[in-house]
Formats: sequence, C-alpha cells, structure tokens
Amino acid sequence: MESKQQRARNATAAHQGVCAACGSDELECFFTIPQTPLNCIVLRTTKEVALNAPTGRIELGFCARCGAVSNVAFDSNLVDYDRSYDNSLHFSPTFRKYADGIARDLVNRYNLRGKNVIDLGCGNAEFLSLICGLGDNRGIGFDPSFIQGRANLEAGKGITVIQDYYSERYAGYATDFVICRHVLEHIPNPKEFLRNVRGALRGNPEAAIFFELPNASFVFQKNGVWDILYEHCFYYSSGALARLFSACGFDVLNVLETFDGQYLCLEARPSSGENGLLGDAAGDLDSMRDDVLRFADAFRCQHAHWSKMLDRFAGEGKRVVLWGAGAKGAMFLNAFGEVSSLEYVVDVNPHKWGSYIPGAAQRVVSPEFLKEYQPDVLLLANSKYRDEIGRQVAALGLSPDLLSI
Repeated sequence: MESKQQRARNATAAHQGVCAACGSDELECFFTIPQTPLNCIVLRTTKEVALNAPTGRIELGFCARCGAVSNVAFDSNLVDYDRSYDNSLHFSPTFRKYADGIARDLVNRYNLRGKNVIDLGCGNAEFLSLICGLGDNRGIGFDPSFIQGRANLEAGKGITVIQDYYSERYAGYATDFVICRHVLEHIPNPKEFLRNVRGALRGNPEAAIFFELPNASFVFQKNGVWDILYEHCFYYSSGALARLFSACGFDVLNVLETFDGQYLCLEARPSSGENGLLGDAAGDLDSMRDDVLRFADAFRCQHAHWSKMLDRFAGEGKRVVLWGAGAKGAMFLNAFGEVSSLEYVVDVNPHKWGSYIPGAAQRVVSPEFLKEYQPDVLLLANSKYRDEIGRQVAALGLSPDLLSI
C-alpha cells in the first residue's frame, strides 16, 4: 500500500488547478469518479429516462492554502435547480425535530421577533415558515425550485418567495437575518455570492447570518463515501468555512457540527473591514489533508465490501430494499450499476413515489409497499434515521435485517 507521502506526491503530480474559494494554485487532486448522474436528487418519470440520465465527471481537489475541497471538473452550465429538484427532508419526524430545534434556538438567541428574514435557497419554505411563525417575522425566500402549497406562507407576518437564484440584483433587499441552508456547497463562485449577501446587511449593525451545509470532515474523515455528488462543487470543513467567511468580510461567531456531525452550522456578522475575524475556528489544514489523501483507499474498501455483500444477497435469493431516495442512496446505487437483488427504494416523501433513481433506475416506493414485498434486508442510506425507520418497519409487522450503508 502507498505511504502517505507517496499518495501526496501522486496527487500533486496528477493535477493542479486554481481554488475558486481563495484563488490559490495549491490545489491537489486526489479522487475521481469518471461518470455519475449530473443531478442525483432529480428523480425521473420512467425507468428508460432514468437509465439515460445525463452524467458528468467528478475530480476532487484539496486546497492546501484554505482547506476547501472542490470538484475541478464541475460545469455549472450542466446543473439546474427547477421544480423537479426536491431535496425536502421535512417528511421525516427525525428531521422535523432537528429543524424545529435549530429554528427555536435562532429565534431566541438572535431575538428574531418582528424582524425581516431572508432565506437563500429556501426550497419549499418549510424552514422559513418555522422562523416566521415562531417569531412573528416577515420572510422573503429565494429558490427557483419552489412549489406552491408545501409550506405555510401565512406564517408570522407573511412570506414571499421569489422563484429565482439570489444574486447582486437582489442585494438591495434589506434584512435583519439571512438564512442559507444546504446551498453554499452548490455555489461555484462562493466569494461573489457571500459578498452579495454582505451587501444585503449593509447599514444594519445587528444583522447576522446562519449557514448550514454538509461537513467535509464527516465526508473525508468518517468515510462518508456516498456523500460525493456532482451537484456539490465544494466541500468545507469548519476551518475552511470560517476562513472563507472571514475573507469575505464577516466576523465568524460560531461554527458547530450538528446532526451527528453530518452538518456544519456557521453564524456570523458583517465585519467593519474587508476581512473579518475567524473566531475560535480550528486550524484543520493538516488533518484535512491527511483525511483527503486516505479517501480514495476508503472509497475502494467500501465499494469492495458492498459489492461483495450485494453479490451475496443475490446468490442467496434475498430481497433487498434501500431506504432513502436522496443523494446518499442515489450515489450508492450508481456505484454498482444494475443490482439484480435491489429493485426498489423506499422514501417517506410522497412526491417521490413512482419515480426512478437517475442512472441506476430503481423505482421509488412508499413504506407501505414493504408489507406486500416482504424484504429480507433493508439498507439504510443514513444511519441517523435508524430508530425512526425501525419503528415504521415494526409497525408494518416486518423484521428485515437493517444495515447502514
């Protein structure tokens, strides 16, 4: 097996590019997926359409200066977020409890009562309606994928959703608080985006921001190998995230790991200068570099393990179902191509039922379908939901083996 030093030399020799987060040319490429669905969240209407879903290349590079990981092969012209993009997790009681706790905490700590709140990439405004309802706030959401009727737009003093991407043209919308959840990792030019956000807070010394996004340390340190997807052009650790916001004129107040370490939550205020304060953010450059250089080996090990397991299930004639038609599940399935023992994917979101996973083309079904199908093995795309899923399966009178991928 290669030593750490040899892997580092090979990564550097393989490719060097420019980091879009800080402008450095100290970018070391360390992992490649030659072909994967361009948008694994967008389910397809038929199996044939799913099998022919467009694909793209992932080539991950680590920036030795700022610590951000980016897909140097990402092409923003290939990805769109229209109404077919449904990443809502609010049908899960586990996630609703988490989101409600975050909303209550923000309302209380930032005294968000009777305030103007903007949500960038609001989805169907579920979280924004929580914030507005809890504090009697006014909300403005931005999201081209918004679908009317999924959330209460009458919450608080009312919510307006603009079906567009947030950009400089909207920087004049004054606000007291900016929310941005699971969006920044999709932004290929993060500095430009964050400077537009800062412009919306100009002249309001009490204004603050809250950003939530996937935790790169969870992905690369704890081998979240199925969290690598084309739509994510960036992966940030707590240190990389703090450095980015500081460089864009924010004083970083807090960076926390949440949702069992899967997410990062950052809070900040606009700085009086062009560069802000880092706060207590950890200097994690060395540890992150070690983690990313081990990642290719970790991916190969996970892939070999599950390839063997799926072959075993097929040989034993077991019926296998995956629970979770989101990004993790889709990337897992696409890593193995056609899996004869795994025809169905369960999801609690009713808007996904009857559609197909892009690329791999398994059909998405409701939990009730399991009563008829009687699976032997249930693969869990996210172990965070294990207790919730276990209760639902038991209520259906089933007792399959539950295995986390």
